[in-house]
Amino acid sequence: MTQILAPLVKPLASAWARRRTRAMPPQDPTATLRFLLQKARHTRFGREFGFADVLASSNPLSAFRAALPIMDYDVWVTWLGDRGPLSEKGPQPLTDEAWPGTIDIFCLSSGTTSGRTKYIPYSTDMAAINRRAALDFFAFLVYERPEQAPLLSQTLYMSGSTNLARNANGALCGDMSALTKYLAPRFLDMLTQPPPAVASLEPWERRLEAMVALCLDDHPIGAVSGIPIWQLTMLERIIECSGKPISQAMPHLRYLIHGGMSISPYRERIQQLLGDQVQTIEVYAASEIGIGAYQIPGTAGMHFWQHYQVFYEFEDDRGRVFTAEELQPDTPYGLLVSSCSGLWRYRIGDRLTFASIDPLILAAVGRDKTTSAFDEKVTEQELETAMIKMPHPFADFSLGPDIEKRRHVWFLIGDSFPGDDWVAQLDRNLREQNQDYDDYRGDGRIQPPAAVLVPKRGEFLNNLGRAEGGQRKFPRLLSPDEVKRLLDDSGQPAH
Repeated sequence: MTQILAPLVKPLASAWARRRTRAMPPQDPTATLRFLLQKARHTRFGREFGFADVLASSNPLSAFRAALPIMDYDVWVTWLGDRGPLSEKGPQPLTDEAWPGTIDIFCLSSGTTSGRTKYIPYSTDMAAINRRAALDFFAFLVYERPEQAPLLSQTLYMSGSTNLARNANGALCGDMSALTKYLAPRFLDMLTQPPPAVASLEPWERRLEAMVALCLDDHPIGAVSGIPIWQLTMLERIIECSGKPISQAMPHLRYLIHGGMSISPYRERIQQLLGDQVQTIEVYAASEIGIGAYQIPGTAGMHFWQHYQVFYEFEDDRGRVFTAEELQPDTPYGLLVSSCSGLWRYRIGDRLTFASIDPLILAAVGRDKTTSAFDEKVTEQELETAMIKMPHPFADFSLGPDIEKRRHVWFLIGDSFPGDDWVAQLDRNLREQNQDYDDYRGDGRIQPPAAVLVPKRGEFLNNLGRAEGGQRKFPRLLSPDEVKRLLDDSGQPAH
């Protein structure tokens, strides 16, 4: 069928992609801010913080910053008061609180090392603008490779389970990938895999096996989108089941679209499996913004777009706040967002480093979650950098504090223990990444780390009470309680 349709579909798809990529709206953050303020001026938040006065001022950006403090999740929940998601029933719909209309959908987002789940509002406006961003991204893929056109190719979207239900308050909650799939218009089912019956399967192992079967059932899968570790797991399973390399088992595959965590620990193995026919494409997305940046095929870095109804500010290490045109390349900035879901000057916890400012090209994303039981403030990015420098790095690993013994514990998922010298080198690598940690290790406030080999990833996650699969990230940072639960008195894995 695809061979019959190709002569007709390819030129039409190429023309559509060319028009859409050339018609991208201008980057005008000031206009975006005005739009958001205008829409939300009559909400409770807009009235309380004087959005009408901000709009009437001669310098709305300065007035906006003067009127609103920077907020994190705890500040936002405190502002919501009795409307906040603090009870065991979870969140409740928000009507005209910080965005007009009713928001009854919430993205689940991992918290800090306390393990607290965050409920991020996800408005119908955000869902719509996220679909627009996805179509823009898809247009760039089709423009580069017309064989990726609709009806000729499908995208396998490795989401969390779409088996979602509203809570007792009437709110719908799920991770962003599951909500995106769950809320997608049904006509998109013909362009994507898996179908709803597979996307809703639980547990993860059942969904994985069903997706593997789809890939081997002669579906024209041209792209696979998901988290690198689960993409790798599926690719290895496809090879195991088919006895063929990916180039033969999935002959239509051209793109591996990845995001949500660094691909660095998995890149070498993934590229070995994919060969030369498949290009890896990175996307930056977050529960608070949807799709914010994506890599255009054939280019390095991710183009950061400022026209998807999100106003961005960037905070340096000294607490100074900038707009995009004021940034410096190769400098990490914390991300503040004001969005069409009613978040305002919200610190999402990601640190972005840009390779260039005009155009705005995102080079690296650091997830600014830290373990700081000893005031060392070690980040996920620092852990990953320390591990990548090792001669034989582990792809799956976690670290957390052992409070009683004043040390960190590395949990390494693998078949063989690398040895004490290897662990000592890993610790030296981490000390090079973090000055506070180096100081505290040097003066004895933090003792040398321990390392525990864990043969089975699934059992490790089960012991933590965390699900495996979908778009869920492998936990890099553990809380003190989680470390205590994993260890027995001798410091060995708890059984």
